[in-house]
Amino acid sequence: MKENILYAYHINVENIKEYKEYSVFAWNEKTYYFTKLKRTKEEFKELLEVIEELEKKQIPVFSFIMNVNGSYLTLVNNENYVLVEVTNPLHEYSLVDMLERNSSLVLNAKTTALYRNSWGNLWSEKIDYLEYQVSEMGKKYPIILNSFSYFVGLAENAICYVNNITANFDVKNMPIILCHKRISFPNYRLNYDNPLNYIFDLEVRDVAGYLKNMAFTDEDLPLIELKAYLDLRKPDLVTCSMLFARLLYPSYYFDLHEKIINEDEEEEKLLLIIDQVEKQEKFLKKAWFLIRNYAPIEPIDWLIKEAS
Repeated sequence: MKENILYAYHINVENIKEYKEYSVFAWNEKTYYFTKLKRTKEEFKELLEVIEELEKKQIPVFSFIMNVNGSYLTLVNNENYVLVEVTNPLHEYSLVDMLERNSSLVLNAKTTALYRNSWGNLWSEKIDYLEYQVSEMGKKYPIILNSFSYFVGLAENAICYVNNITANFDVKNMPIILCHKRISFPNYRLNYDNPLNYIFDLEVRDVAGYLKNMAFTDEDLPLIELKAYLDLRKPDLVTCSMLFARLLYPSYYFDLHEKIINEDEEEEKLLLIIDQVEKQEKFLKKAWFLIRNYAPIEPIDWLIKEAS
């Protein structure tokens, strides 16, 4: 990638860390991230508008860097890449930080390509696709083959939960805000302020993602953070229900599943998730009872029965 970066940006990189789809390097005491653009051109155009609006409001965000041709897109092997300037990447955002930012951030509503709030349909389509994958190549991946049905069961619970909510309540007017494809824990700026991670969705998407990942490393803190969210936001029944549906959906498993199929990760990494199934179930049980104190959300029979 050194030659591509030199040609496109006139940056002579001495040391560069190259990975499958991105490269990282330092130049003039700044860090840069050169990566393949996994967005449509319409989505990318809207991302640029979001960045401009965030910068006007002086809200932290990483910026795309133009190449020597005055474009943010650089063609490498017939695929679009972008250069992102990264600053203070290991600054950590807490859940309260995230909520405070959301409270102060009002974006215009004209963006549409970045919406990801049709969860039931999106999840069902993903499950159908992954089930097909497993049927075709499952024998090659014994750990996936032996664990897949459990996590599909969790996902189907989440899909039913969302579909019941949307069938009985008006969710179309729920506030849509700037969210992220995925939230990690710890929630570093490297991920949180990277515009390539931005989408528009319900706030509970980020909240649930943060808590699910936290539950892998700490038993009590996710529940403390969940209570803080509930006390601060005082969400209604529909929001609480959507939050619990999001907690149920095992995105962490399916994300890793796809990386394994794409040969970006070793299959053995799934054992780190599988070995914590009981811990995650306990978190879900306690989370349900906690949320139930704030709104009468529907039970998941097997979960509540085991919790009794």
